[in-house]
Amino acid sequence: MLGRFLEAARADRPVYICEVRDAFQREGARDFIFHAVLYDGGVRRFAQKLPACEGPEEDAFVEEYLTATLYNLLSALGAREIRVYIDPCDAALAAYAAKLDDIFQVHAPIAARSGYGKCLNVNQRVLASLCGADIRFRFAIAPLDREPGLSGTAPAPAGQPVFAALPARAEAGRFMGMDIGGTDIKLAASLDGRLCAFKEYDWNPSAFTRAEQLTDPLVLLTRLMRAAVCMVAEGLGGELPLPAFDKSATDAEVEAAVSGMEARLGDRLRNFDGIGLCFPDVVIRNRIVGGECPKTQGMRNNTALDYESEFQKITALNDLLAAYVRPGGPVMNTNDGPMAAFTTAVEQAAAGRNLSDGFFAHSLGTDLGSGWILPDGSIPEIPLEVYNFVIDLGSYAQRAHHPLDVRSVRNFGTHLPGTLQKYTGQFGVFRLAAKHLPGADPALFARAFADGMFRWEGERLTVPTEPRDMRKPCLEFFMQAASDAEAPAAELFRKVGECVAVTWRETQFLLEPACTARTLFGRLVKTQACFDEICEGARRVVPDLRLEAADEGLANTPLMRQLADHPVYTVAQFAQAVGAIYYACLGME
Repeated sequence: MLGRFLEAARADRPVYICEVRDAFQREGARDFIFHAVLYDGGVRRFAQKLPACEGPEEDAFVEEYLTATLYNLLSALGAREIRVYIDPCDAALAAYAAKLDDIFQVHAPIAARSGYGKCLNVNQRVLASLCGADIRFRFAIAPLDREPGLSGTAPAPAGQPVFAALPARAEAGRFMGMDIGGTDIKLAASLDGRLCAFKEYDWNPSAFTRAEQLTDPLVLLTRLMRAAVCMVAEGLGGELPLPAFDKSATDAEVEAAVSGMEARLGDRLRNFDGIGLCFPDVVIRNRIVGGECPKTQGMRNNTALDYESEFQKITALNDLLAAYVRPGGPVMNTNDGPMAAFTTAVEQAAAGRNLSDGFFAHSLGTDLGSGWILPDGSIPEIPLEVYNFVIDLGSYAQRAHHPLDVRSVRNFGTHLPGTLQKYTGQFGVFRLAAKHLPGADPALFARAFADGMFRWEGERLTVPTEPRDMRKPCLEFFMQAASDAEAPAAELFRKVGECVAVTWRETQFLLEPACTARTLFGRLVKTQACFDEICEGARRVVPDLRLEAADEGLANTPLMRQLADHPVYTVAQFAQAVGAIYYACLGME
């Protein structure tokens, strides 16, 4: 069994963690049991079976599997403590357990952690937010015969879902929804139940070296949307400076337009009744607390400043936006993944769908966003950094490339191999194209270079971001090539689908959500052909997996139906921005 996995890994083929787990649970005889003590004090038990190993290469593979499993748990659920139970006579497992503190750099300063230790940085910030700054994570090791029994705990009473009530709350008042992504920001604003302004803004936050470079555009865009709503409310919609709402407008052009509208309005400038937004990082109780996502990589790498102090300016984003909301009005912030799930819930409630199992959604865009909404409508207070999951224990040759190389399976932030960041979303498509198209469709691969989608920077293969950011055009290039299901490029999206199914397997294992379907948002499902290919690939791994696309079929509420009918903007693009308007309404008393 181990020989089979290692042979595939050496041949540069993926070795999916769920398939390794299945084989180990079926054929293994060594016990590795761990209890995760969660933020709320609850305890989850995970019992792993492991095979006997012959030689250091097999030992290393089993250790990587265990480390990936623990890392995925910490990335998804987080924990106050992990208690490991092993047979002390198993020398290899005892030695592995003894070095868990070093592998995860438990006692290292937050700024010194790398690799697997990065998940503890997020865990530490969440612990501080929920449990107090003095709480520290730890591993505890004990013999198998000292494993205590776990008593079942009664489930917390479920509140009534509020999804169906939210559209009515948006019928009166001024609201803004902001969907903050890794390559663009999308904003929508409503006035008394009518969508009246949209804005798309391209950016590259991972290159920012100071917090203000990230927060200043968000404040400027908020001012733009506030002024636009006020202009429409005052019967001045015909005077809107439309070029400022084009995504090609510069910051200077937007600033000039905003200043002009604010001067025109004078004392008729009114704040929003509520703002909803989603930010691509861990968000707990409306505050951004993760700090290890690619969007803040430039700040983390800036040695001229103290990152923790700089990151606090981003944590305080809600305070900045509150200046543009009426006194007592909500500013509701969550991660982009939960926003996708929340948007799905609101639209399905409007269609009369059964909400009793909650919702689980992914956004396939710059990265993989993930969102889980419980049946009572609440968002679990956990990291849920699914894009960091290690899903591939193979693909050895692709590990040799630098993380910034398109061909690499290594994560940008942690440099760990095999994480979802390089398997789904745009980076997954780029990597798969670089791996498979030179043999499967050399003409298309050559055209990617000729059209500036790929280029060599020394020995690295990259998608250029300067002088023009080619990431979105590059994705569109391959999506167009995949519109013919028989074309070699279509296989790229089937392989993305395989990884979506592996993600499903891993989230079911770790989180045990009642909801088994997944709704997909984002650019990768914007065309029916690509969505169909993703579904086809997913069925290779989980034959009965049900995937749904967040397209015009999602449009059931009044605001979303307006978006579906819009002549320019689409549900695939702006669904989460509109969903964020309803999320703002969740905070209305």
